[in-house]
Amino acid sequence: MPTSPDRHPLDQSPFYKLCSKRKLADLLRISQAELRQMCRTADEVYREFSVPKKDGALRRVEDPARQLKLVQARIARRLSRIRPPDYLFCPVKGRCYVSNAARHRGNRVVHCLDVRKYFPSTPSRRVFWFFHKVMRCERDVAAALAKLATYQGHLPTGSPLSPILAYFAHYDVWEAVAAICREHGYTLTVYIDDVTISAPKISPTVMWSVKKAIHASGLRYHKEKVFHDRPAEITGVIVDGEQLAAPNRQLKKIATLRTAIRTEDRRGLRGADTKQLRLKLSGLQGQIGQISSQMRRRPPSVVKASTLQPGHPTARSANQ
Repeated sequence: MPTSPDRHPLDQSPFYKLCSKRKLADLLRISQAELRQMCRTADEVYREFSVPKKDGALRRVEDPARQLKLVQARIARRLSRIRPPDYLFCPVKGRCYVSNAARHRGNRVVHCLDVRKYFPSTPSRRVFWFFHKVMRCERDVAAALAKLATYQGHLPTGSPLSPILAYFAHYDVWEAVAAICREHGYTLTVYIDDVTISAPKISPTVMWSVKKAIHASGLRYHKEKVFHDRPAEITGVIVDGEQLAAPNRQLKKIATLRTAIRTEDRRGLRGADTKQLRLKLSGLQGQIGQISSQMRRRPPSVVKASTLQPGHPTARSANQ
């Protein structure tokens, strides 16, 4: 898979072997006094609220104050420049939910796992482990980064840093899963909390090994779906053999919106409601366009496990 030219190996990140909080403050473009203040008051500057999900349930949002969110975004941008493995699709620039699904074209069997409460299940100790053991920062630097990144001991749901850091905090877990898949010739993709594995045939024993690797880290999976010789829905895209398509519900939404817009036009209405309908229609049509564009490409079905350079010392698991 093509890699952006501005991406670099993990051991060339400015966080790698960061040895002092003074250098950390410089990297984050804040003063040392501001860094100390942020670390001291991090848990006190969040706003909590709930938003409805598509299924009607409520999703809890832990939203950091503006200054902390800006610092978190700076950390996220730096981490996003680390060269990602081929199996990671979100949050990775240039990859999306459609290319994630497309990776599984042509496979007869598809297993989909959903990691339950991924951000709340990522504790600060794992964030510290990543920065201290994998990035090899000094302990006080790793502790400061963990404090900036977490809320009440876990990754917050409203932070711009949580999506990329959830992957790195479980770096050893996903590398272990990737190694299992690579050994057996399976195709693996990880799209934040959606894990998809596909192959012409998948052994239940091997899938159990994958589940054990995830479970051993403290994560829990749910909503397991298995598709065998039938169309599979992967991150909102239907994969049917070599073909990609939008789910019927998306096509129905488009038809409903077109009908509503025609009705508004006949009435001579051009208000904010009509504009909102057109924006929704444009967004859905854009999604269909992404699927059509992806159909013209055939991505490789390889799993590259490591973002580290050869010879880099392998970090011990956070669970060891």
